[in-house]
Amino acid sequence: MEHLPREWQMLGRNRKEQCEESLPWRVEMVSVGVSTEPCHARWKVETDETVLQRRQKQIDYGKRTPGYQCFLQQVPKAQRQPGLHPQTPNKNRRYSRRSWDAQIRQWRKALHSWDPPSQPLQGRRAEGQGMETRLLEPMDSNPLDDLLDDWLQPLKP
Repeated sequence: MEHLPREWQMLGRNRKEQCEESLPWRVEMVSVGVSTEPCHARWKVETDETVLQRRQKQIDYGKRTPGYQCFLQQVPKAQRQPGLHPQTPNKNRRYSRRSWDAQIRQWRKALHSWDPPSQPLQGRRAEGQGMETRLLEPMDSNPLDDLLDDWLQPLKP
C-alpha cells in the first residue's frame, strides 16, 4: 500500500484519522442535524381561546387605523414584500406574551409610516399664529403673588 499515492492510502482510514493527518492543527468533527419536517410543523399552534381573542382584538385595532387603510390602498396584496412592508403578526402561532406584545408594537409602529398627512401647513400656521399672539401677551402676575402672600401670611411675625 505504500506505493499508492497518499490520497489513496487515506481512503482506507476513518475520517477522524484522515483529518488529523492532513491538517497541521487539531480539528474537532461535529455532526449537525437538519430537520426535514415542514416549517409549519416546527412551530406550535396557540390553542387558548382567551389568548386568540385578545390577539384578534389587537390586530383589529391596528387594522382600523388610518395608516393601515392607506397601506391597503397603496400596496396591493400581491406586491407586498415581507422585509419592506408591515406584516400582520400570526395570531395562531404560539408566542410568549412578551414576544407577541413586541411584535404588535413593531407592527403598529410600522403602520404609522403609512399614516396620511394630518393637516395642510396653512391650517397649522393659522392655529399656531393664534397661540403665538397669546404667548407674547404679558402675563398678569397678581394671582400667583396673592396666593404666595396668603400662604406666607401665617409665617410672618
